Amino acid sequence: MKPILIFLGIILMFIGFFIVTLGLILPSSQIQENQNYEKYNEYNNENEKSNVEYSGIIMIGPIPIVFGNSPGLIILSILITILMIVWIFLFAFGIRIK
Repeated sequence: MKPILIFLGIILMFIGFFIVTLGLILPSSQIQENQNYEKYNEYNNENEKSNVEYSGIIMIGPIPIVFGNSPGLIILSILITILMIVWIFLFAFGIRIK
């Protein structure tokens, strides 16, 4: 295996960890600085309905489970699942794309 690919993989992992850490830190600091306590509680009031759309994929071995509440996001998740399964088969059978 080429050492440059190993190095690039490690760098990509560190960039990913950095982005996740940054995403955890920044929203909490913006809430504390830009909103007072009353507005924050009003925003998180359980009586108000929110329009949150979600979708997810759970892979149990080769079997995907797709869930969500938005038809558009579920279709996107299914497409991502298909790409993941194709990638897994290409990797498992050692087919190289040139």
